[in-house]
Amino acid sequence: MRGPGALSLLAACFITAGLLKAGHVVAALPEPASPPAAVTGGEAPGNGEPGQAEAGQAHESPVAVTRLAAELERQRELLARREAALTDREQLLAALEERLRERLAELAAAQRRLEETAVLVDDAAAKDVRRLAEMYQQMKPKQAGQIFDQMEPSFAAGFLAEMRPDAAALVMASMKAENAYAVSLLLAGRNAQRK
Repeated sequence: MRGPGALSLLAACFITAGLLKAGHVVAALPEPASPPAAVTGGEAPGNGEPGQAEAGQAHESPVAVTRLAAELERQRELLARREAALTDREQLLAALEERLRERLAELAAAQRRLEETAVLVDDAAAKDVRRLAEMYQQMKPKQAGQIFDQMEPSFAAGFLAEMRPDAAALVMASMKAENAYAVSLLLAGRNAQRK
């Protein structure tokens, strides 16, 4: 046998033998019903073994274990609820992210359609401007000049830019001087930007 319990038992045996030799056999013998209490009832000098207080705690330990088990169960339930809440939140965030990706894809598709439509509109507008410019080229310069005098200078400059230079010069010569000057400035500005 090894360990503190064995040392206590040996110490008790030596003490009992010493008491027997001294003639105090009856007083030193432990009662037959409680030999373990005699071994652990007190502390042998210098061995550091627990005494009666530990025996009292041993009677309370089932209650303490029950309390500890109840507290651990409460903590486990709390952690389970928190984990479930986090799982729900993660699922909600995942659903929101998916919906956001879908919306971004829809917006990107709408942007592409809008750009395609803008290109079509620009192409159609450019074709319309070219057709009108050709019509104005076919008109007599004086008649075209009167129409151009009624237009906004930026609008008139757009048509004149599409016309042949000789036809545009004749139309501008038929316009009022201040209108022809405003259109000339706009055309010069456009040409400067192209360079």
